This record gives sequence, C-alpha cells and structure tokens, in this order.
Amino acid sequence: MANVFLTPSIIAREALRSLQSNIVAAQLVYRDYVTEFTGAKVGDTVTIRKPATFTAQEFTGAVVVQNAQETGVPLVLEKHFDVTFQVTSKQWTLEVARFTEQLVAPAMSAIAEGVDRYLLSKANDLTSVVTVAGMTTLADLAAIDLGLNENRVPVSPRNSIVSPKIKAAMMGIDAVHRADVRADGGQALRNASLGHIMGIDWYMAQNLGIAIGPGGVPAVVGAVAAGAVTLNLNGATNGGLIPAGTAFKVAGATGTYTTTGTVTVSGTGTATITFAPQAPAGGFVATSVISFGSGTTTSAIAFHPNAFALAVVPLELPLGAASAGYYQEDGMAIRVVRGYDMISKVDTISLDLLVGAKCIDPRLGVKIDD
Repeated sequence: MANVFLTPSIIAREALRSLQSNIVAAQLVYRDYVTEFTGAKVGDTVTIRKPATFTAQEFTGAVVVQNAQETGVPLVLEKHFDVTFQVTSKQWTLEVARFTEQLVAPAMSAIAEGVDRYLLSKANDLTSVVTVAGMTTLADLAAIDLGLNENRVPVSPRNSIVSPKIKAAMMGIDAVHRADVRADGGQALRNASLGHIMGIDWYMAQNLGIAIGPGGVPAVVGAVAAGAVTLNLNGATNGGLIPAGTAFKVAGATGTYTTTGTVTVSGTGTATITFAPQAPAGGFVATSVISFGSGTTTSAIAFHPNAFALAVVPLELPLGAASAGYYQEDGMAIRVVRGYDMISKVDTISLDLLVGAKCIDPRLGVKIDD
C-alpha cells in the first residue's frame, strides 16, 4: 500500500500547508499562537502579544524612555473548526493515490472558509467608515487612501479585502486592469488578483458580510450634543436586533457612524444606540432621520495587519486515539487524529483547530460603504 507511511504528523504538515494556501483574511492579519498544549476549549480566554507602539518625543536635553515590551491582549477562543471523514481499506488500496489532493485539500478548503468567515466578522468592530460611489473610479480608491491617512494608519503595509461585486467593479478602472500602468508585467491580471494599487494590497474574499439595520424610517428622539456617543432611536418598524458594527448616516450631519454594541429594537420601534465616532460639531438635530445600510455584503475593508489578531491554539493530543499528531508554523496549527474500526475496517480521520479572533485596534482600519 502506497500510503502506509502517512502518519498523523505528516498529514498535519500537509494539511497546514493546504490551509495556508486557501485562507485569505487570516494571512493578512497579526497572528499569534499558544506554543504549549493548554487543554483549551471553546470559551476559554488566552492572552496574546500585541505589537508594541511608540510615540515620537521631542528631544529637549534628556530622552524619554518608553516601554518597549509588547502588551498582552485577552482573546476568547470562540471557534473549534473540524472536518472528519472516513477512509475504507478498499479506498486506501485502490483509490487514494494522492491523499493530499483528494482528501486533505478539500477538507482544509472547508476549514479555511470557516476561519476566514469568522475572522472577517470582526470587521464589524471597525468604527470608521469611508463612503464611495461604487468603486468604479480612481477617485473612489483615493477616498479610501484618504480615510486611512486621516486615521493615521501606517502607510505600509496596508491591505484591502473586497467582495466579488466590488472586485468586478474595480476591474473597470483603467489603471487597475492595465498591466503597463500597474507595472507588474501582467502577473496580477493573469492570477485574477487586484495586486498593489495606491499603496494598498487588494484581495477578494467571498465571506465578507455586514450587519443590516432596521426597516422603517428611524429618527433620532431628541437632540444629540456634539461629542455624544449615544442616541435614542424612534420609528423602526421591524423590531429585532441591530448588531454591533452596523453603519448608519444621520440627515444633516456629515460622515458615517457605526453602532458599537448590539441592541434590541422594541416592539414600538425604539432603541438606545451607542455609536462611534462621536457626534460632530453641532451634533444631531432632534427628529433627524437615520439611514442604515441595506446591503447583504460589505463593499470592502482596508486595514493595517495590526488592526486584527488571530490566535490558533494547538489542541491536546487525545490519549484514547489510535494515533494523533499536530503541526504548527507561522502562527497557524492543525491537529490530526486517526482512529481505526476493526469491525468495519474503516479509518476515521479528524482534522481540527481552535481559534480566536479580535479587532485589537479599530483605529487601524476602515469599512467601505458604496
């Protein structure tokens, strides 16, 4: 049999490499992991390292010593992704000539989709929103660059993840699809990648989603003062929840705002909403109409990698399994557990990982509303 030497450790190594080639969002953020087995499970909290930050001090005769140590950030391990499948003795002998391509790669593709969807859900915690007119002109891309600059996001590296719809719209921008303007020899176009444009590396992901606001004609109840972060809503007709991260605009006020907590709309259409950034100079006039986003997928997000963190905890190897192994590399880890049923002569192979994700610095990214 060609596959008798496929130990769980070897399978885990191939699985992790397959995972790394499939994930999008998880490759673009700060990654940390726990290096020792912890017996962790869903709901546990671990402490990850947060990259150090410094402030330029003006020298006036004596230096100001700053703390160069990385700080710790608590992060909840929220997701345990698993793919388990069976391989019969006949399949080992006759069918599985290329184990990775036929079984491991499809399994890890499914896990990669789950990890990316989970991580991208944290984009709702970004509080700054840039509004563009469809992502069809260079001016739209420049507006995103301006939004990042106004947030004082470091100029490098910067990433953007867009929905399939927005990727299609961007391909109509001359400077995006013309290889001679892009100066990449056509490589990005051949790979169906948007490449590096206006100082941002652009990627497409199919799992980018936003929260949807309530229906009706919501209005602010009472005036909201400049600098406030709370308003009372009246006039929503569908009740239910307004999830954290829902974008909205207020008539008569400039800018786009984002809810910072999930609230329940009462049966009479009222709710108290906390939001960011704070209300502008002049605040919101009483009975001003609020317009919530109505799409089902975001246009895009743009961010520095340190806006988000992803932690992968190596899971303990179970004592009762016939054989098990794990492999970790570059802040990612995968466990493989293999069991055998002598009655049915079937191998059961389980691939899983335990992850937590968090928006650790909302200032370092923007949501894009078209």
